[in-house]
Amino acid sequence: MSDAETTTTTTTEAEADTASARPAPQGAVRLSVLGGDPALSQALRRGGALLADAEPGPKQASAALLARFHYGLASARAGALGDVRLLAQLIAAAQGEADPVFWPQPDGTLVDAARPGVDPAGLPDLASATAYRQAHLTALARLLAETETLVLPLGAPTLLTDPASGQVFPRPPAGIHAPDWPEARMSAKDLDAGFARLAEGLQALNPALQLCLIVLPAPPGARAETRASHALLAARAADWARGTARLRHDPVLDALVGRLLAPGGEADADRLAALVVRLCGGADLLDLVTGGAAPPAAATERKQRAKDPERRARRKARAEAKGKTAKVMCEDELLEAFSK
Repeated sequence: MSDAETTTTTTTEAEADTASARPAPQGAVRLSVLGGDPALSQALRRGGALLADAEPGPKQASAALLARFHYGLASARAGALGDVRLLAQLIAAAQGEADPVFWPQPDGTLVDAARPGVDPAGLPDLASATAYRQAHLTALARLLAETETLVLPLGAPTLLTDPASGQVFPRPPAGIHAPDWPEARMSAKDLDAGFARLAEGLQALNPALQLCLIVLPAPPGARAETRASHALLAARAADWARGTARLRHDPVLDALVGRLLAPGGEADADRLAALVVRLCGGADLLDLVTGGAAPPAAATERKQRAKDPERRARRKARAEAKGKTAKVMCEDELLEAFSK
């Protein structure tokens, strides 16, 4: 919403602080999500996650109006994102390392090029647009500094490249005018460079941050090029996870999220959502399968438990007794085990 539209309805900082200070249910998994399908954030909430909200919407506004302006669709009003290069640019902007880019519209308004679908009506002038974006970046920086676990849903969105700066921007929705820039390519080299910049920026903002990458499935009926891009992304994410501390990526979690978001719904959606929340929060698949129902511990605690020889012996004995020595199993078996 523009400043004019929110003059009488903007949530005050005191109200936001009060909401964020409410005690969390015992064992709740605290997560922050940037971008992705809004259905994923909804599912995480349904699964019991305490999802951070850095930019709460006006309390008097209807749910439909809030969704139109991207309030509550993720932990910040940053748009769909979904590409490590966009995320890296966003983190750099939150650190004050990038100037904002606005696209003039025929009616004289300005649209934030980094999130063109967030404010469909545009902003009235440069001063308002700049102040509005700075408020967003300040809220984002505070969110990232306080976040325990950040979930980044990734895909293969169509991006535009500014030939002059080399920056990439989301393709705008219909009705928003953008420069005639070429589409950005998506190669392993481009993705690796974007992730390296993203990881460096997040490390600077919050050295203790736990990062969970989820590679979303290609849309139904996607072109072969799009499916290939998703496959490339999944391969790169696996490599990043192997070489980066405090970073998780699991193809089983990818598959479970894909099932949760599949068209037509999921018969056991609530149980599946709860399982996805636990995995996003750092739970180990074997702990879930073999009956461990404790809330996910901090990374240091997980490492200490993993080094306990008695614990490892007990887990190995249980796994051998049940004939489930493999870490990765099909989603149906995992879901069934989790429900016992």
